[in-house]
Amino acid sequence: MAAIEVHNLSKTYRLYGNPWHRVIERLPWAKNRKRYREVHALADVSFSVEPGTCVGLVGGNGAGKSTLLKILTGTTFPTAGRFQIRGRVASLLELGAGFNPNFTGRENIFMNAALMGFSRREAMKKYQEILDFSELKDFITAPIRTYSSGMVCRLGFSVAVATDPDVLIIDEILAVGDMHFRRKCVDKIMNYKERGKTMFFCSHSLYDVRQICDRALWMKDGRVKLFDDSVIVTNEYATYENTLSAQAEKMTPWDGAEDAPQPIHGEDHARIESADLVDPKTGKPRNVFAPHDDVGVRIHVKNGKLYEPVNVAVALTRKDGTMCMAVTSQFDDILVEANEAVVTLVLPNIKLLSGEFVVPIWLLDAKGVHRFHELPCRQNLIIQNRDKELGIFKTERRWQVEVLEAAPSAVDARSAL
Repeated sequence: MAAIEVHNLSKTYRLYGNPWHRVIERLPWAKNRKRYREVHALADVSFSVEPGTCVGLVGGNGAGKSTLLKILTGTTFPTAGRFQIRGRVASLLELGAGFNPNFTGRENIFMNAALMGFSRREAMKKYQEILDFSELKDFITAPIRTYSSGMVCRLGFSVAVATDPDVLIIDEILAVGDMHFRRKCVDKIMNYKERGKTMFFCSHSLYDVRQICDRALWMKDGRVKLFDDSVIVTNEYATYENTLSAQAEKMTPWDGAEDAPQPIHGEDHARIESADLVDPKTGKPRNVFAPHDDVGVRIHVKNGKLYEPVNVAVALTRKDGTMCMAVTSQFDDILVEANEAVVTLVLPNIKLLSGEFVVPIWLLDAKGVHRFHELPCRQNLIIQNRDKELGIFKTERRWQVEVLEAAPSAVDARSAL
C-alpha cells in the first residue's frame, strides 16, 4: 500500500476586511451578505507516494506547497478531500514550530518527545543522540528565545530525525543554518533514503531536489502541474519559471586573484584554486572559439585538511540566463581522488553558435549532492560563428526532397508562353 495517499484535496481560506466582519456575519440580519474573500490555496490535489520513495515538492511562492505540507502533518485541515499517511510521521515545517521560547533547549526536547508519544524513559534514550547531532551542548540549558535561527534549526531537525519516523516531511530545512550543518542534514536524509524511508522534501533548490529525490511534484496555483521523475519535473519547472536567470547574473568572471570568490569552508574542505578556458591541443589559455572547435576547461582542485574524494561540475550559461549545458564528472564515473589535481574537461566539436557564455564551476562531494565551492572561469567563453546560421547551437542535418509532381522542362515552359 502507498505510504501517502491524497484524494481530491482542497483548502479554501476566508480573508476578511477587518476582524469585526467575522462577528457581523454571524448576526441574523447579516447572514445573507458575504463579508469575506475566498482564496483557494489547494484545488483537487491527488497523488500517491510509494513506500521508500523520496518526493521533492517544487513550485513558486503561493503555489500551495506549505498548505499541502501543513495538511499532511495535521497542523491544518482540508476544506474538501481526504488523505492518509501510513506509519509514524515526523515533520519540520517552520523554525521553532512546537518549541516554547521560554523553555530551555533541554525542556523543549522532552516536551516534543512527549508530544510524539515517547515515554520519559524513551525520551532519555533519545536525548543524547539529539544533543550530539545538534552540537548544542553548551547552549542546551539556555532558553530557546536566546537561540539564533540557525541554532533553532539545528535543534528542530535533530528532534525530528531522532524519532526515526516512517515518513519524514521537511520544508526548506537546507536553506537555513551553516554549511557544515546543512551537509549533516543532507547526509542524514541520504541515510534515510538508503534505509527505505519515505520522504516529502520541499525546496526551492532544484539541484537538491534533482540529486536527492526520486520523484517530484510541481504545484502551480494550488493544483498539481506535474508529478513525475525528479529530473523531468525540475527541468520542466526551470524552463517554465526561468529561475536560472538570477543565478546567471551572479556568475560574473573575475580577472585577478584578489577578486576571486573565496571557498566557504576555508582550508578544511576542498576548493577550486583556479579555472581557465584553454585550447585542448596546446594547453594555452584561449577563450575565443568557433563552432566545431575543441574547447577545454582546466580546473585546479585542491583538497582540504579534511580529505575526501570530489566531483567537478561545469556549466555553460548564456549571459541572458539561459543554461545551455551542465555536466558533472559523476555522470561519467570520474571521481577526483587526490590532495591536489588539475582536471580538464574537453568539449570536442562544440556545437554552440555565436554568443558569450559564463562558465561556472562547482566542486561537489562524492555523491554529487553537497557543494563545497563555486567559482566561474577567469574568462567568458566567446563563440564567433562565421556562417549565416542562427540560434544557440548547431546540429547535424540532412535534407530530403520528395517530388510529388515533376516541374515542366525548360522547353515545355517556353512553348507554354
